[in-house]
Amino acid sequence: MDKTWILLRANWLVGASYRVQMLLSLVSLSAMVVPLYFIAGALQPVMAHAIASQGGQYLGFVLVGMVAFMFLSVAVSALPKVVRAGINSGTLEAYLVTPTRLSTILGGLISYEFVWSLGRCALLLGAGAVLGAHVSWRHTLDALAILALIVLAYLPFGILGAALVLWFRTTGPLPKGVITLSALLGGVYYPTHVIPSWLHGVSVAIPLTYGLRALRRVLLQGASLASVAGDAAIVAGFAAVLLVISTYTFRCALRHARRTGSLSQY
Repeated sequence: MDKTWILLRANWLVGASYRVQMLLSLVSLSAMVVPLYFIAGALQPVMAHAIASQGGQYLGFVLVGMVAFMFLSVAVSALPKVVRAGINSGTLEAYLVTPTRLSTILGGLISYEFVWSLGRCALLLGAGAVLGAHVSWRHTLDALAILALIVLAYLPFGILGAALVLWFRTTGPLPKGVITLSALLGGVYYPTHVIPSWLHGVSVAIPLTYGLRALRRVLLQGASLASVAGDAAIVAGFAAVLLVISTYTFRCALRHARRTGSLSQY
């Protein structure tokens, strides 16, 4: 844990050194809620019935979708990014020869991205609440638990992307494909039951479909974790299976890179 904290603090100091960029990012995120508020108001009469089981208010519905999507994007893209940067700079090989567990190194390298996303998401929901979004703040811890499950279900795609970087020096279309499919068919901007039937089979194979449904019920309707246990269990099942597959694949890719001596070659 101490080593993870050291890596997190180091990355935070690097990010905080760009103060203007960080400030502009937060200001633009807050300002984005204003047009979203008017768009949600215009769509509310159309969407009210479709999202009745997930809060009934479109502003809260879409804000929670955006929060989950932010974390999903980090889970899919952060690890390939730090592995690629480590190979380019030569620091990855240096990290790997230290007496530190691989999971600690990789977790520490990507932890800043998640902490930064958590702050941005809190700001987004707070700005939405000021404009009238109905958020059940007393269920924040339950919501964080569901968000953690969503991250665990999508982190394997990041691990697979990192394995592809180790093996082929590119992730190919994997990250963009996963992110795009999840955004379009996972219920970020509209409930999945309005998706055409010929695409519904794809939607049910996307972890975000179940994670977002549970997250919205908890955060927008004040539902208990027990009442969303079915959806949460499905997301946990996705996470368990995909983590085993992706971890094995990454270790194979790492052994290949070490055997060929390509960890410091891009």
